[in-house]
Order: sequence, then C-alpha cells, then structure tokens
Amino acid sequence: MNQNKFKTKDMKKSIVTAIAALCLLGAVDSHAQGYYGHGRHDRPGRTYFGHNGIELSAGYLHSNYKHEDYTSETTEKDKGLNGLYLGLTKDFTLIRRALYFQTGATYAYQNASNRFDYGALQVVSDRSEHYVDIPARLKLALDVAPRLRAFFSAGPTMNFGISSKLQYRAKVADNSVAKTTYNYYSGKVKADLKGHELPMENPSSAYRRFDVGMGFEAGVLIHEVAVLKLGLDWGLINKNKNRTVADYLVTHRNTFHLGIGIRF
Repeated sequence: MNQNKFKTKDMKKSIVTAIAALCLLGAVDSHAQGYYGHGRHDRPGRTYFGHNGIELSAGYLHSNYKHEDYTSETTEKDKGLNGLYLGLTKDFTLIRRALYFQTGATYAYQNASNRFDYGALQVVSDRSEHYVDIPARLKLALDVAPRLRAFFSAGPTMNFGISSKLQYRAKVADNSVAKTTYNYYSGKVKADLKGHELPMENPSSAYRRFDVGMGFEAGVLIHEVAVLKLGLDWGLINKNKNRTVADYLVTHRNTFHLGIGIRF
C-alpha cells in the first residue's frame, strides 16, 4: 500500500488515542474532586474555577508562514491564512483555584484566496489547510473582581496536519476551467491544464504534517461560565521535509487566535 496511507492511518490512531486518554483523565479528575470535596467554594453557591474544567470554545485564527533563506540571508512572510477553530479542552487541578494543567483537542480550518493575471489568463488561487492541535499547558488563574477571573497559560502545542493544498483555477478560451492542485504534504501535483500552464509555488517542496508550537493564551472567565481569550503560538519545527530545500530554506508557521468559550 501507499506509504502516505499508512501515515494517515497512524495520524488518525494518534488523535483517537489522545482523545481517549483525555476522556479517561477527565473521569479520574472528576472522581478525585468529588472524593476530596474540592467541588465547592467556601462560600455557599459558588464553585471552584475548574471544578469540571471542561471548556467548549470557538473563534477566529490567523496563521502566516515565515521563510528564512540562508543562501540569500533574507526573511519573508506570506500574507497569511484566515480561518475558524473549534476546541474542547479540560483543566486538571494542580493547586486549587490557582494552578491547572490544560490539554484537549482543537480542529482548525483556514483559507486564503487571490486573483491575478498570468499572461492572457485571469487566475484564482486558493490556499487551504485543515489541522488538529493538542495543547499541553500550565494555566494560572486569579480573582481580579467579583465574578471575574483572569487566566494565563503557556506551554507547547502539538500540531497534526490533515490537509494542506494550493489550487489555481483559470477560464480558457472555450469557457472551460483549467486547474492544478499542489499537495503540500505529499508534494504531488494534480493538473487539468487543457494546453495551458499555470504557475506553481515551490512544487519540489513538501511540508511535514507534524509540528510543535510554543505559545501562550490569556483571557478572562465571567460568572464562572463565559470565557474570552486570545493567544499566540510560534512554530518550532522546520515545515520543509524535502532535504534539498530544507538545507537552505527554513519555514515556520505562527498562529494568532481570538475566541469565546463556555465552561461546564
């Protein structure tokens, strides 16, 4: 079988295993909190921040790729990709109402479109990505006002790429559409050119599916339920896996996100 199919299966198994482990840890954590009586605040009717520790969040994200070329000693940043994310995280209490360990899983989709002229053709380009993030962060939470808590978390995030593609489309003389698609993970090109050639970005390069980011997240918790937050992650691994390209070109992905959430 194709090696890419094996890699995809291994990635899916890793994600399923991580989610199963999260569920197991959640069950153990909830049991421990109930057993030791940490589910209640000293004041009646109030619960500890992170009593259940489960948060469902969604929001906006923006990623850009930073390319460092060692042969010309230049650094370039692309215009970036915009998108949305949906996440489910869990806080595990380390120090009651103060320090937590946070993990979970976040699905993200992002895209960028552009139009330009290429000879006599008007070309539309679409760059899209799907991926899953698994954070492993330490989280500090403090009371700043009645019914308002601020939090700050920092640590690594593991990133698993699902899909990363670039497609060019253009109408030709008979009004049919010529298109070509580049897969950043496999390095393969699928083309339906109908006698026309369209430009391709780094067709000899292919990106790694796995990445590790280091970053932080900050926000506030309102009435122990609503969450407002923002964060940044800086990619640590060179995305280029083609050895010829990776010898002189280092590419990192950096991501900003802004979101809202509900804790339950």
